[in-house]
Amino acid sequence: MELFVSVKDGDDANTGMTAEAAVRTLERARELVRMKLAEAYKQDITVWISGGRYELTEPLRLDERDSAADGYSVTYRGTAQDEEGVTISGGSAITGWEPYDDHTYRVRLNAGSAIHTLYENGERAWTARSPKQGYHVVAGRGDGDSRTGFRFHKEDVPRFEHGPGTQGAQIHIWPGEGEWNWFTETKTIDRISWEEGIVSFKEPAPWGIDQGSRYRVQGALSLLTEPGEYYFDAASGELYYYPRQLPIEEQVIAAPAMKRVIELVGSSPDTPVKGIVLEGLTVECSDYAQEYRMPDSNCEHLESRHGLVYLENACGISVRGCRLWNSGFSGIVLNGYCQGNEISDNLIEHTGYNGVYVIGIAPGEGDYDSAEQADVSKGNLITNNLIRFGGELIGHSSGIQLYQSGSNEVSHNEIHGMPRYGISLKGLRQGAMESSYYGTEVTWENHWDFTHTRNNLITRNNFWDVMKDSQDGGMLESWGAGTGNRIIANRFHHSGIYFSFGFCIYLDDASDHYHVSHNVIHDLYSAGSGVLWFVVFSKGIGNRIENNLLVRNDARAAFGTQEMAGEENRDITILRNLAVSSGDQLYHFVNWKDDRLLEADFNLYDNGTKELTVSGIYGDDKRGLVPIPWEAWRNMVDGKFDAHTLNADAMLITEGEGGHVQFTLDPASPAFGLGWEAIDMSSMGLKETFPFPRG
Repeated sequence: MELFVSVKDGDDANTGMTAEAAVRTLERARELVRMKLAEAYKQDITVWISGGRYELTEPLRLDERDSAADGYSVTYRGTAQDEEGVTISGGSAITGWEPYDDHTYRVRLNAGSAIHTLYENGERAWTARSPKQGYHVVAGRGDGDSRTGFRFHKEDVPRFEHGPGTQGAQIHIWPGEGEWNWFTETKTIDRISWEEGIVSFKEPAPWGIDQGSRYRVQGALSLLTEPGEYYFDAASGELYYYPRQLPIEEQVIAAPAMKRVIELVGSSPDTPVKGIVLEGLTVECSDYAQEYRMPDSNCEHLESRHGLVYLENACGISVRGCRLWNSGFSGIVLNGYCQGNEISDNLIEHTGYNGVYVIGIAPGEGDYDSAEQADVSKGNLITNNLIRFGGELIGHSSGIQLYQSGSNEVSHNEIHGMPRYGISLKGLRQGAMESSYYGTEVTWENHWDFTHTRNNLITRNNFWDVMKDSQDGGMLESWGAGTGNRIIANRFHHSGIYFSFGFCIYLDDASDHYHVSHNVIHDLYSAGSGVLWFVVFSKGIGNRIENNLLVRNDARAAFGTQEMAGEENRDITILRNLAVSSGDQLYHFVNWKDDRLLEADFNLYDNGTKELTVSGIYGDDKRGLVPIPWEAWRNMVDGKFDAHTLNADAMLITEGEGGHVQFTLDPASPAFGLGWEAIDMSSMGLKETFPFPRG
């Protein structure tokens, strides 16, 4: 069966059965599909959507009534091949602008309107802010609870009106005692005093704020001083905007009306939405919020689980060949029960939060009898997507984040332009768990049963230019996730650490029994006050790091380990790796113990004429501050480690440059005598079939 939709030529009074009798709205097409499926129709259904802009007044909601029969599909497919395409928008253009001053225009919106982000000609506009780029730095703790506000340098924050009728000004901040830059929050200002240099929030942050914490103030009319900035007065319903281009009447200035544009939500896991395909669509323009709270023990708050496309109680759904951009929150969210879904061949860009966000069930959450029952997010495929320029509104964003979700394949994606991670795997470490869940006591032996981010395959992805605005993170990171995750044959390159410290592959606290192999890591660097501390950092237990190629990485050490937060760090294997000009030190051990390494051997290190060292071994050198010579390391622990490892010319062959460089080894390289396996770089990243321009 085929149905036809045309926003330009259609009429909802039509049958929709031919292009000439197309319906006009997506909602009418959905109704016709439901009517057919209610007849127990068991064939494929294709809804052909003609070119044009489909502006929604509420999300397009698909549920189990819209599901295909088993073995069949219902496909909503864009047909336009021209530049216009098929656009499904969660907002509409604003008209009726009037001059306010020499640069700014004003319009009164409908009662009840709320504006938390804005777009001009497809480019995000920013709420009026100070500073315009970067951040101010907190001067010190405020009065009382350091979570509720802070002292600011009086010269930093321009004065603005704040009182009854002008509420809504915000602080966007990295809480964390002035040291941690792990998560951002957006807080509504309760009180601000320029005389005292103190600002306080309506609701506290989860962590203290102290000297050095980074922030900006936003959401006041007097801060509106540059093109591309707006201010919305919620009390009066007036929107002020300083356009990038004039005349303003010829610009498309769009305001979102919803946080989700397309929802695919079944009534329950027993009655999921299934068998629906979204293909060849542009989905755009969703809203943000007045406040944002960071996740609680990595579990995202319900009010922030939004995406341009949102799945819940969903299986066998495909989102492919779509452009998803300009979101307030994430691009695509898979929340709760989501199994066997496919996210492929999409361009996901300019998101407020994550590109793709897969959220399972937090330990103890939900009406389940056991951890096994709660393991409901799994078996999804995220492949061949270009995910870029994320985290425009939330600073701890990732290209792809998996929380309590397992047995997924994440492959052939290209990820860049992220403020924090490229890919993040999150769960909950045992030390942060409650004493029992679902009536079962949590013990060391069973605690992994409650961590569902396990057995994921992360392979043949291409990461670059991430970690742009945070610290103590990595291009690929995990924390408190489950076991059996594999990081295989990925490419990491041309990315920096811009302040404090960070890593490339970061197996953070309680990242246990990972397999990291056949990855290529090259041309990473330290910049500004930042330090690329280790190329590969392995906390956790039983991680196996083998046959990885590290080239030209400006790091303190190639490999690092550390026990922290009471979570064990032991039985690590570092085998058959090749490191060329990638660290002043071979290993950097923090708080070394004799069980830290299970095996370390058959590696090849090529540091030219630079002396090769290891640190963190001797006596009280718990922080790894005293390097020792390579040979001294090999003689320690009764010669247990690196007996066959070489410090020699790797005979590396380099072809091409930049992100297209290819590395091979001369057949005479000593690496092959150590058991080195050649790495095929040609299949890393997007496939040739990717349907969008990559520039």
